[in-house]
Amino acid sequence: MKLDKGKSIFIVVAITILTVFFMNYASKVSVKDNIASYVPKDDPDKVIYDEVADEFGLNGIILTGVKFDDAYKHFDEINKITEKLKKLDVVDNVISPVNAPRISTTEYGDISVGNLKSSFDFSTNSSYDAKRLKNELINDDMIKGKFISKDGKSVLFAIGLKKNVEEKSAGLMVENIFKDAGVNYYIFGTAIANREIENIVKENILKLIPIVLILVMLVLYFSYRNIAGVILPIISVLIADIWTVGIMYLLGINFNITTSAVPIAVVGIGTAYSIHIISKYYEELHKGVSAVEAVNNTLKHVGTAVVLSALTTIAGFLSLLTADLTPVWQLGIFTSLGIALALLMATVFVPAMLIIFKPKSKIQLSENGESRLLRNLSDKIVHHRVITMIIIFGLVLITTLFIPRIKSDMQIENFMSEKTQMVKGSKFLRNNFGGNDYIFVDFQAKGKNSFRDFYFNRSIRDVSMFAKNYTVVSQITNIGDVVAELTEGFTGYKYIPGSNDAMEQNYMLIEGSDGIDKILSPEKNESISQIMVNTKSFNEVKLLESALKKYINTYIMTKYHIENFDISNPEHIKAYEKEIKQFVISRNGEYKKEIVDMMIKAKSENVENLITSLNAKELFDMFNDYLEYNEENTIDYKTFESLINHMIDDEYLKEYYDYFLYDNEPNLKAQYVINKLSNLDIKLSKDALNELSQYVNDEQVPIENGENILQARVTGIPVLTNKVNDMVFDNQKESMLLAYILVFILFAIQMHSIILGLLSLVPITLTIVVNFGIMGLTGISLNAATVTIASITIGTGIDYTIHYISRFKKEYRESKDKFKAAIRTSATSGRAIVINSLAVILGFATFIFSEIGMLKQFGVLTATAMFVAPLLTLTIFPVLMTILSDKLLTKISKESILKRKLKKREEAA
Repeated sequence: MKLDKGKSIFIVVAITILTVFFMNYASKVSVKDNIASYVPKDDPDKVIYDEVADEFGLNGIILTGVKFDDAYKHFDEINKITEKLKKLDVVDNVISPVNAPRISTTEYGDISVGNLKSSFDFSTNSSYDAKRLKNELINDDMIKGKFISKDGKSVLFAIGLKKNVEEKSAGLMVENIFKDAGVNYYIFGTAIANREIENIVKENILKLIPIVLILVMLVLYFSYRNIAGVILPIISVLIADIWTVGIMYLLGINFNITTSAVPIAVVGIGTAYSIHIISKYYEELHKGVSAVEAVNNTLKHVGTAVVLSALTTIAGFLSLLTADLTPVWQLGIFTSLGIALALLMATVFVPAMLIIFKPKSKIQLSENGESRLLRNLSDKIVHHRVITMIIIFGLVLITTLFIPRIKSDMQIENFMSEKTQMVKGSKFLRNNFGGNDYIFVDFQAKGKNSFRDFYFNRSIRDVSMFAKNYTVVSQITNIGDVVAELTEGFTGYKYIPGSNDAMEQNYMLIEGSDGIDKILSPEKNESISQIMVNTKSFNEVKLLESALKKYINTYIMTKYHIENFDISNPEHIKAYEKEIKQFVISRNGEYKKEIVDMMIKAKSENVENLITSLNAKELFDMFNDYLEYNEENTIDYKTFESLINHMIDDEYLKEYYDYFLYDNEPNLKAQYVINKLSNLDIKLSKDALNELSQYVNDEQVPIENGENILQARVTGIPVLTNKVNDMVFDNQKESMLLAYILVFILFAIQMHSIILGLLSLVPITLTIVVNFGIMGLTGISLNAATVTIASITIGTGIDYTIHYISRFKKEYRESKDKFKAAIRTSATSGRAIVINSLAVILGFATFIFSEIGMLKQFGVLTATAMFVAPLLTLTIFPVLMTILSDKLLTKISKESILKRKLKKREEAA
């Protein structure tokens, strides 16, 4: 279809109306970014996270640290903030130092699970004893280090939001409580991060679009020196942007950090198509034809090349659909859409505007429409081919040395400014509480009240203790530790008793306590271990995740049943050994068969036969304490020696001694075990030895296979981040391979030559190699933004090849001289390639001004690629084309049969 003025006016009016329509929706697009949303919903790790997050409210947790000169003197203030937070409609629960669960003992010896408010009055008008408070918390593992920093200056609030609340506004309400309190606070959490990221992304788009427009306009102005040459490409990409963002809104797609690059990328890439149209239009005008004829000639001669150029770029972006990462494939779809719309504007809207306004070029070309500078450079290249190729491949080879250094990084925090709340909050939590995020191990059991099962609780504690072996772990909260702390209150030993009856007694005190619901769901027989980690050392976090999964798969039984321990039953002995091994390995000890042999002996022997190996002086003190407790007179050591050697006739004292042995049998056997274990060198700490020694008193044993089902699953944002990091590498390979295949097929079909299709891949392959080398050299990571660059380079970089080879074929057909054809191609199409690349380079360089580090890296690398790709095209192809034989060049330069038929028809008409 040939354009005329009437058709052009209709086109401009129709596009204007549609632009107004889409603009109404484009302005409504919102921003939402969360690492959890990067992983596909049906991914196994994502399914686990969503289930656990929903049950325990993990997505809605806001951690807030508050700094004081001495936190112990400000508990009235901490209590006031806690109560205000609780009253917010959006808040489900608040855990702070004043109400965090802890084991407390009354002056009468009663033990309970309570909190500090049950021991102190923190109300506004009261005056609590700060010194007593400090002394009471010195050795309280459930509060100190978790809710009060070790230096006693900072406290932590864990605020859980209600389900289905609008997180961003809820986060603001929570923050206002701390702001109004006038305290020095540091806030961190998904709700806070999302609100901050939304603001940054919006500011980013509003700031970068004007910058990219100004930079591209400058390139266009100095290229064409007239208003039309500047305004038309800009208007065309702005229309494409408006339509694209409007369609995103209509499809219910939000912006995220990665997809916020779409509007800027469309401007940077999309102007290329208008540039090629306008360049050819001015070249036609230079021949003295009318504007209408110039436009129609332009569409006839370069229209196909422009369409193919866009199709290959679109193919590059559509290759990102192989990505599992949601933001990556969204970037691929909507940038492709934007480019397709930019192509539509370049081949329909821009020609229509050229016909209506008939702009003239002020740039001086040679008589043949050539750039003198490019002609001279090309002449030197084709006559110094060997030196040119040595320099190119030498530089490329150097960059390959740095490729192995590339690492993936999807920690959003690492790409945000140090001034942002999320970074400040994260650093504060790391510095004062040892970590800034959690890995969760979710334990699910089946059966009525099976969460009270001793093996279920021991497994939770063992997995948690195993995690403590890793320096990246700062603190752990789990129900197993609560049970162990409570047992210590009763027995003096921190352990989980090997009896379900004893566990029932413990849980009568535990259930219903403040904060327990964040780690225990009795209705679902489910509990989580909260493992705080320092995500600054993400490689160590990944090692921890892998180690936890391996430990769980190796040692934790998935099916079992409980039986009363019978030491004569070999199956029971085997199960007992498995449980002890699970314990020893979890504490980073060295398991030895002698451990079980010794403990079985201790279980089977009469306690009186074991005490001979105990310290007689310690036993003497224990017996006198027992006598005093029962209000009896103590004895001297000589009498005690006679008593234990059965050399005394005092029946009353002997009877008391028998009672003493009976009442203290568990502790005496445990002490015997400790003494024996200390000589085995199994590399356990003193606390671990004390805890293991209590296993000698187990009344029951877990036997593998049975009706009890236990499933342990590792999850959390760090786990999903590790998943995303792995996916980034996999997606890079898949999308790059698909981009190569699609671009090769499109190019080979268009050029009717497999050889040209293969040659077209040379400059873009070298460009990708250079880019990867720069990534390794500069430490730029592979992330959701930079993973797209290889595909973008393939899709966009091929544009320069398309325009070069299309023009070369035409020039060679006319001149039959490959040297003249190469020089002439560089001097004519090379001009449009340079202008195009400058516009694209400046378009992507705009991202350098972004507040988001990920986009800065994206901008640097893409701009570099868009500099290297045309440079290699204008150096390698003149060399390659002049190396090929004339016979081959004649064959590949022939016009298609269809084109020849169309040309004959036009000549006949």
